[in-house]
Amino acid sequence: MHNKGMKRFVLLSLLALLPALLLVAFYLFKDPFHVVKPYKGQVYNPGDTITLTINWGYVTLESYKYFDSKEHFDSFILGSSLSGYYFIKDWQRYLPKDARPTHFNASRETLYGIFNKMRYLYLRGVEMKNALLIIEDEMLMRRPLDSDVLFVQHPETTREVSWWRFHQLYFNAYRHPEVVAYLLCPGPMTQCVLDKGYATTDVSNRNERINESYYHWADSVIEANPDEFFTPEHIAKYSLPLKELPCQPKINDHVLSLLRDIATILEKQGTDYQIIIPPHYGYEAISSDDLYYMEMIFGAERVHDYSRDPKLGSELQYYYDDGHLISRECGHLIDSAYNAVSLPSPFLIPH
Repeated sequence: MHNKGMKRFVLLSLLALLPALLLVAFYLFKDPFHVVKPYKGQVYNPGDTITLTINWGYVTLESYKYFDSKEHFDSFILGSSLSGYYFIKDWQRYLPKDARPTHFNASRETLYGIFNKMRYLYLRGVEMKNALLIIEDEMLMRRPLDSDVLFVQHPETTREVSWWRFHQLYFNAYRHPEVVAYLLCPGPMTQCVLDKGYATTDVSNRNERINESYYHWADSVIEANPDEFFTPEHIAKYSLPLKELPCQPKINDHVLSLLRDIATILEKQGTDYQIIIPPHYGYEAISSDDLYYMEMIFGAERVHDYSRDPKLGSELQYYYDDGHLISRECGHLIDSAYNAVSLPSPFLIPH
């Protein structure tokens, strides 16, 4: 009787655990957020038009580790998603011929994130010969969101996030009924996960080797017929009231220390670098005090402020949305930063 009772208990326990075990097995099999299976040089599957939202900071490091054994990267573009449209081909004109550049960015990047990525490279003996840092005004007060699956830092770059905590976040996000239903039956649930923000149709073309994304359709339409891209609906969606200048200072003692730490790593590496403070639609401009501190720490010759440019700060036609400068204008800013006197951007005026 005792043995029968024990067998019955074990059987009932297994039956009770079966749904949870199936849920875990399905998560490991589907890897919906691309954080379980090893990165194999490709984020999207061919033909993807929709995907669950992706942590690009995680992809950045996995892409670097996958390709670096062959590429031996030594030049890095660092920043938030705004830095993604400063294309390697535009930057490479100002690099030595043997430079090996790549993007090393993250969505909603922070100064902490930039420092952690640079420290990751430094501690592994990676020679960072060249760097282009895109530091928008908002980044000066932004803090890591390590409780959000879109922005949590890669555990290999920070002591603040363990692998256990990292995967716990993603599994909890996967457990939303809408996400599981979408993975089981994508068609009927597509609009639901889009509306809830769990998925996106923002599936760009990519050069995985250098971690670079492109919006070929948008760029070609903007070039050939801007009105087809900047429709009344687009303008109504992204239009913002312009902020008054000057903006309030954001650099405090802690941020000042962090900026100095970044400068120290660049100095130890002997890195040839430039810093662009980009424009943002709506005049998200850096304050004069913050610009002074940036120039004091990194050198005025390395810091290029375009955040207060009147055209780029107030006209939506220079942006894909309400924040991401179109790649053509990013190329102009690279030219201006590296040739500040001899080749100013046609859209910039002296400050």
